[in-house]
Amino acid sequence: MATDTQTRRLFFALWPDDQVRQSINEAFSAVSIPDNCRVIQPENWHITLHFVGQVRYQTKDCLHHAALAIKNQPFLINLDCFGCFDKAKIFWMGCQNLPVELAQLHKNLGVSLANCDYQNESREYKPHITLMRKCVTSVNSAEDFVIPWFVDKFSLIESISDSHGVNYQVIEKYPLA
Repeated sequence: MATDTQTRRLFFALWPDDQVRQSINEAFSAVSIPDNCRVIQPENWHITLHFVGQVRYQTKDCLHHAALAIKNQPFLINLDCFGCFDKAKIFWMGCQNLPVELAQLHKNLGVSLANCDYQNESREYKPHITLMRKCVTSVNSAEDFVIPWFVDKFSLIESISDSHGVNYQVIEKYPLA
């Protein structure tokens, strides 16, 4: 049984299905991977909506109820570009045109999570799938692609660290209406 002092590392995300993961993998396979980069395993690919961080077990219940309150239309995201966050040394896949519904989902969820003492990040929301970390050299990514991803739900994810690294586990799914 969980105690009040135990915590979980949680975040909300868009979690791709197997078909979308396969398409991401096919597009990513055309990228030349520098030796110094750490490749993220496909089972961990996602688009973060809000990173909540370490929370106590009772806060998880508040997060769950806040997510249940979200009303948002399902939408199509077209993953169609690669990019790099140079400062963070992250190579990613994303979309050139942010769907209005995704921006709205991000905003509405952030407002709802404020009831759980969550403080939204002040920087601009840039949805992406992290493919590699610790990239200190440039990555060749000239391949053209479009991966349509129909989003009809979002998920609450737990980040679990062990001796093999970090794994993400979906603990709850929330349908978009």
